[in-house]
Amino acid sequence: MSEPLQSFLDQGTVFEGKIVFSGAVRIDGHFKGEACAEGTLVIGESGTVEADLELKRLIVHGRFKGSVTAKERVEVASGGQIEGEVAAPSFVVADGARITARIRMGEPAR
Repeated sequence: MSEPLQSFLDQGTVFEGKIVFSGAVRIDGHFKGEACAEGTLVIGESGTVEADLELKRLIVHGRFKGSVTAKERVEVASGGQIEGEVAAPSFVVADGARITARIRMGEPAR
């Protein structure tokens, strides 16, 4: 992750709504809603995100449920979980990740 961390929702934080950002945001709490970003969203080990996402990059260590369209890539770390739909030119899955998703990859996401 090359962008500086702009915001952090710590464990125990619950946020519902729409977020728009340009750098990097890390969520270790619970977020439900929408996100639009020219940056990176990192879902920490204790993080849970239920959302529709349009962003540059998604890195999942926790749980993601919803749809994501990433301009560059989606990464799922060991122990990370994705359920829903993923569209990205690059999709990286570590050993131990759990994926239940419809995946479109190989061309730039729009």
